[in-house]
Amino acid sequence: MPRYLTVHRETNVDQVVLETRWTEIARDPRATWHMTLFNPKEGMRYCEWEASDEDVVKEIFKDLGIKYSEIIEVDVTGPNEWRQWQIESSKRMSNCWEIMNCGKESKGGETDDMETCPVATARIHHGKNRGSFSGRYCWRVVGTLCFGKVQNDYGTKMIECGVCPFFRQVKDEEGSQFVP
Repeated sequence: MPRYLTVHRETNVDQVVLETRWTEIARDPRATWHMTLFNPKEGMRYCEWEASDEDVVKEIFKDLGIKYSEIIEVDVTGPNEWRQWQIESSKRMSNCWEIMNCGKESKGGETDDMETCPVATARIHHGKNRGSFSGRYCWRVVGTLCFGKVQNDYGTKMIECGVCPFFRQVKDEEGSQFVP
């Protein structure tokens, strides 16, 4: 349904009077009033409407005795898919060591009886698939400590990663933005 921005230039209208009309305006079934922006200093109001056409908005104003300066058809804009992904990407996502509970994450330079996994310290892939270090890109790092053993053979590693539940989780979470 088309949207309209109505401009009202009335310096003598009180905001309290406007607010009492909003209930009446909002109940009109011919159109949907979304909001009003009011600048009392300048006596300007900008109202957002959704209606089948401009004439419907004009009829409502006529019936209610509301003056307007202009009615402009507008488009509503919002984040596109890429921008939405960027917004979502600012959210921290879980890394492999958090999901797999392997205990091989970096402990500030300290390690336990086994080594720290290279995905927890490798900065080269930081941010890929919204992970820290290589924590959401572990399948591309040789020498990981998956399933209690060092993964030095890339071919074997890729077979195991293909059935890894964390790999599938990241793939699902990232959708079309997944970095394989």
